[in-house]
Amino acid sequence: MSNEAPRSEELGDSGALHSALNSAFDYVIENRSDYYRKSPSNLPQLDSVSGLISSYTRNNAAISGGASLIPGPWGMAAVIPELTLVIRNQIQMVYDIGVANGKQAQLTKELLMGIFLTAMGSSAGSLLTIHGGKILVRRASLQVIQKIIAMLGGRVTQQVIKSSVSKWLPVVGAGAMAAWTGYMTKNIGEKANELFKLEIEDDPQTLDIELKPE
Repeated sequence: MSNEAPRSEELGDSGALHSALNSAFDYVIENRSDYYRKSPSNLPQLDSVSGLISSYTRNNAAISGGASLIPGPWGMAAVIPELTLVIRNQIQMVYDIGVANGKQAQLTKELLMGIFLTAMGSSAGSLLTIHGGKILVRRASLQVIQKIIAMLGGRVTQQVIKSSVSKWLPVVGAGAMAAWTGYMTKNIGEKANELFKLEIEDDPQTLDIELKPE
C-alpha cells in the first residue's frame, strides 16, 4: 500500500461534488425557511449573531477534527461528505445571520450564494455589486449558477487536498484541520454579518454571462 497522499484528481467525481454543493444552497433555504415559519420564536436576533458564529465554529471544528482522526485510505472515503457537511453548515450559518439582520425575505439563492462566496474571499462575479453601503443582487441564469458552483467546487477541492494530507498525519493532522476549519467558519460568519448590515436591493435584470473562475 502506498504511503503517498492521493492526488486531487483521485479525490472524487467533480460532477457529484458540484451537485452536492448546488443542492446544499437549496436545502438550506428550504429547510431553514420552513423551520423559522414553524418556530417563529426561534428567529435569531442581532444580539445572538456572535453566539451563532461561535456555535457553528465549534460544530464544524468538531466535524473536521473528528473525521481527520481516521487515518490513511480509510479516512479518504469521508473527505467529500465531511467537507460537504462543513460547507452546508457554513451556508446555514450565513442564512441564519441574514435572518438575524432582518433580511429573511430577501434571502434568495443568488443572495445567499453571493454573500457566501464573498465571505469566503472568492469573487461572486457580477452576481453582487457592492457600492456605497448597498448590495445590488442580480438574478442569475442556470448557466451562471452552474459556473458559480464550479468556482465554489474549486475552492472545496483545495480544502479536500488539505484534508487528505491530514489523513496521513494522525492526531496532529486532526488538530490542525479542526483549527483551520474553525478559523475559516468564524471568518465567513463575521464577514457575512458585515455584508448583511448593508442595504440590499434586487436588480430585475438577469445575469446571463459566463463568469471567469479565479
